[in-house]
Amino acid sequence: MNMSKSKHLLIPMISLLTLLLVGLDSCIRPEAPNAEADILSVEVEGITPREKPLITNTAIKIEAEPWVDRTAVALSFTLTPGATISPASGSKQDFTRPVTYTVTSEDKQWTKEYTVTIASSRPAPGHFDFETVSLHKDNVCQYHEFVYSETTPWQSPNAGYVFVSQGDGLRLDPKDPLIYPMTQSEGGYKGHCVQLRTLSTGAMGKRFGSPKAAGTLFLGKFNPFAAIQGGPEKATLFGERETRKPLMLTGYYKYKSGDKLTDKDSKEIEGKKDLPAIYAVFFETDKKTPYLDGGNVLTSPNIVLTAQLKDPKESDEWIHFQLPFEPAEGKSIDPAKLKDGRYKLTIVMTSSKEGAKFEGAIGSTLLVDEIDVYYE
Repeated sequence: MNMSKSKHLLIPMISLLTLLLVGLDSCIRPEAPNAEADILSVEVEGITPREKPLITNTAIKIEAEPWVDRTAVALSFTLTPGATISPASGSKQDFTRPVTYTVTSEDKQWTKEYTVTIASSRPAPGHFDFETVSLHKDNVCQYHEFVYSETTPWQSPNAGYVFVSQGDGLRLDPKDPLIYPMTQSEGGYKGHCVQLRTLSTGAMGKRFGSPKAAGTLFLGKFNPFAAIQGGPEKATLFGERETRKPLMLTGYYKYKSGDKLTDKDSKEIEGKKDLPAIYAVFFETDKKTPYLDGGNVLTSPNIVLTAQLKDPKESDEWIHFQLPFEPAEGKSIDPAKLKDGRYKLTIVMTSSKEGAKFEGAIGSTLLVDEIDVYYE
């Protein structure tokens, strides 16, 4: 074979082989790392969002009910391929304030920060922290009072207790605010709180068929003279006009039962302990029912919504409660009546659940703090 001819054939073969090797190398060479650093979607664990989370270029907004606990919420993210995120996806975070997440691209050359907020667009709740207390003063007595609104005070049995506190057997100073069933107390969940105690009414109370007074705080009116004609339960007139639909009652409480639970005749009820009560009632008013009272506050046919602590218990630690307003069977709110002010709301807190029947334990103490009422 001619060497010159072989040489000419070898050159094209080498070129072809080179092209094949280059092509093969391009097929097996790994792709370059991804340079994108984006959050594509997010799943929320620990709370139920009201809407699908809104993801923008640098922020994520999650709409939640205002009363949900944001202190330990886990977000799980879907990221662009190969990207990583810090704090880690699925880790629990405190969202009482915005949390910043940093996404790093697969090639480690790019990062992007996302500010994540969990908030509510609902109106601000009615908030009661019991930090500010006023002192009712007259020629006879001095006792604590709290304000619900600019024109509405919280009510308590303190005014009625004035009469029995001067009776024989008690010999208490009516000008000492700390002798009363309702007082302000230090050591609240935050700062101060309201303290409600079940106290003896002494010999005078027994003569009137009221051997004890449960510490109570409520919305409405207190008329101790009404008890003379209609019985003790008629002294409490529950309800203040409300033109908003309530959704949730939240707050914190501590409770310590007194040593001995007794009935209205001061006879011991064995095998039972005293319990507190915390509830709210939203009801329709009419000519016959301008208020509810101690005898029908939880049973009246005018009741539309009720929020109630269903499992009260003793505790040396603060217990957080969330009480949704639940509709009474067959009842609903009439928007026209709501706008016209035909509904009233009461919130009731008491140191003895059956205090209206004068069943309770002397010394039972309920502490309540940081009450919020959320509305639609």
